[in-house]
Amino acid sequence: MQGLQVQLRSASPIRLEAEFDCGAGELVALVGPSGSGKTSMLRAIAGLWTPADVQGHVRVAGQAWLDTAAGVQLSAQQRRAGLVFQHYALFPHMTAHANVALAAGAGWTGADVQALLARLGLATLGARRPAQLSGGQQQRVALARAVVRVMPTPTVAGTQASLPGVLLLDEPFSAVDAPTRQTLYRELAALRQKVSVPMVLVTHDLQEARRLADRVVIVDAGHSLQTGAPASVFASPRNARVAELVGIQNHFEGRFFKDKPGWGRLRWTDAPSANKELALAVFDKNKIDDGTPVTWVLNGEQVDVMADGEVPSLAPLGHTRLRCQVLEALSLGEISLCTLRPEALPSQAITLNLNTRLLQRLQVGAGGWVQLLIAPQALHIMPVRTRSD
Repeated sequence: MQGLQVQLRSASPIRLEAEFDCGAGELVALVGPSGSGKTSMLRAIAGLWTPADVQGHVRVAGQAWLDTAAGVQLSAQQRRAGLVFQHYALFPHMTAHANVALAAGAGWTGADVQALLARLGLATLGARRPAQLSGGQQQRVALARAVVRVMPTPTVAGTQASLPGVLLLDEPFSAVDAPTRQTLYRELAALRQKVSVPMVLVTHDLQEARRLADRVVIVDAGHSLQTGAPASVFASPRNARVAELVGIQNHFEGRFFKDKPGWGRLRWTDAPSANKELALAVFDKNKIDDGTPVTWVLNGEQVDVMADGEVPSLAPLGHTRLRCQVLEALSLGEISLCTLRPEALPSQAITLNLNTRLLQRLQVGAGGWVQLLIAPQALHIMPVRTRSD
């Protein structure tokens, strides 16, 4: 594989059981709570953290950086890894230009380094030391220093240009303002078009992961729980824990029943205290047995909202119409955070991010009624796991 392959297991000092890959030119985001081991994974790839009991491998373009079975362990200096640290880690006694030049390989000239600084909006700041730079400017210098480790040599073909490399980003945009963040997003996108190296991003920002990553790896307590395209993982979490980690708000209980071929019925809520039930149409992929207790999530992006009493001109096959009362509508600019209570199941509540202009057009506020048109693909069901599973 012409990319990065990671398989790491360790019991201490941090429990780690992670496995993922990242193709050349691909950007993979590690997403998870604080303390889940994301940064430790980056440091292990770069060779800056190697527990005594670690087992597994790190390979880049087929070259083993770490292979405990074969007794291979390259030092950090031997690995062509560009790492943007969360807190920059710039040398305070050196200028911005010198910080970047120190990481450059053979063949890079002072003019080449200056050109890279200029691309990142630092053309006039190369002679300044970190203390003379703002946080955003320091972040750009840190990004330039990491990039210069993995970019091909601009002038002559040095030995570094032929070595496999990987770019590692530890929450690189968390401390910069919105305009600077957008600039860095564009620079990262442009860089991906010019440098075909694996890129691994650690982030807490789910929207950032959606925007930048080709794939996400959901990490919890040192374990990689699920890997896939952001839209797929966020809409179809593997289990309840993944649903919680990716911030899915609409997570419910129910029971699945088979219906006609290819279709099933999801009975919303299986709680003993529920005095009402509601059935939703879902696809049957023949992976869940009839009558199985399930948890399920609702992807609000695939829910249409209509005025109360409105009849759709052409209701798509399998869509469920659900009359709801708007309990709360909090305007957040273009989007309003809305809480809705289904008329047929008043003990439950749905949270949706709705377009503020849509609500204004429907003339609906708190206390008003709307209809939801729920597509079968908006529902993702998961069997309830027991201790013996």
